[in-house]
Amino acid sequence: MGPDFKMNIELTIEKIAFGGDGLGFVDGKAYFVEGALPGERVLARIKNDKKNYGKARLLRILLPSPERVEPPCPYVRACGGCQYQHLRYEEELRWKELQVRESFAKELRADAPFIQPIRRGPKEYGYRQSITLHRTVKTNQKPHPLAFIGRDNHSFVFIENCMLADENLKSVFAAPHALGKYEIKRVFKIGQDKGIVSSEEDRLYRVPLGGEVFWAHSRGFFQNNLDVTELVAEEVAEIVRETAPSRFIDLYSGVGTFTVLSAPKIPELCCFEQSPYAIDCLRRNLNERGLPGAIFRGKVEQMFPNFWLGNRKEDSFILLDPPRLGITPQLAEFFSKADMITNLVYLACDLQILLRDLRIILSKGNYRIRTVVPFDMFPRTKHLEVLAWLERA
Repeated sequence: MGPDFKMNIELTIEKIAFGGDGLGFVDGKAYFVEGALPGERVLARIKNDKKNYGKARLLRILLPSPERVEPPCPYVRACGGCQYQHLRYEEELRWKELQVRESFAKELRADAPFIQPIRRGPKEYGYRQSITLHRTVKTNQKPHPLAFIGRDNHSFVFIENCMLADENLKSVFAAPHALGKYEIKRVFKIGQDKGIVSSEEDRLYRVPLGGEVFWAHSRGFFQNNLDVTELVAEEVAEIVRETAPSRFIDLYSGVGTFTVLSAPKIPELCCFEQSPYAIDCLRRNLNERGLPGAIFRGKVEQMFPNFWLGNRKEDSFILLDPPRLGITPQLAEFFSKADMITNLVYLACDLQILLRDLRIILSKGNYRIRTVVPFDMFPRTKHLEVLAWLERA
């Protein structure tokens, strides 16, 4: 049995677990300590003691790691949006790659050789092209500053600037904003001319990416880290060149980012998207380039299985880029059984969701993992993007 609840414990941190907490052991029981680094001897206070593990709050560092640095952001302890500012960035990358390798080995019993080194962009800070701020008053009597939600998930954190955000977004933090009656948060984004658009507006704007300029919507989704998104598109394009498909199927295609950047020369393009904010932009982005794309509007989970059963084609290339929650178990089961699918690339922004869905897709033995590439899409945070290429077994 571990120590009693709310006791102080002294332990040595052995590794960084997925999510950024330091992991150590007391009497054989695992404890996750927020903000602790591998090799450190720390004093911590247990705040949540389960049967098989516990969570503890860092009280004091008795022996610091040589990889520890002073977080440059003054809000880091209250905000909670960054999990790695206290760790040298090269070490953050090393641990994130190791987390991917260990997770695939544990969850899928997959050997590590197919996992590529983590890819990173040029920016450690200042990379975010959009930020979300929340209402801080109950009524709309007058404009008021907006805020982040704090580490405790309910308090507000008012800031002058977020170090992760593009410098052009700095003006929105201290400025007062008048929210609509039912508007509880507002998203601010950077456009082509470095101007700011917000989710209050209902309009299109332009985003430069990978040598192209895309149409996007002020209330729709667009990738946050443009430099790393370009790296992802290049990786998908390389797989497309290697497999030479006659048809590229982009599921959850958004505004067509990867169709345009990774598969513009494929004879047949099929884009599946549900969001009304993305559809018009997708159509514009394809038409401007004269791309022969067919757009299927609706839920991928409902539309794609019927499409495939009536339009099976062996040299099709399928790209899955779903929202953070991943795909439904039913769609994953469909992929596990579907015949004639030779190449399937799954791009995920949540490693655990990716592993959950891959367990189902791989369960019938119809695919093997060809390669896995982690991308540090969100430096200084626990999040990362992971691409998995599956080919017919």
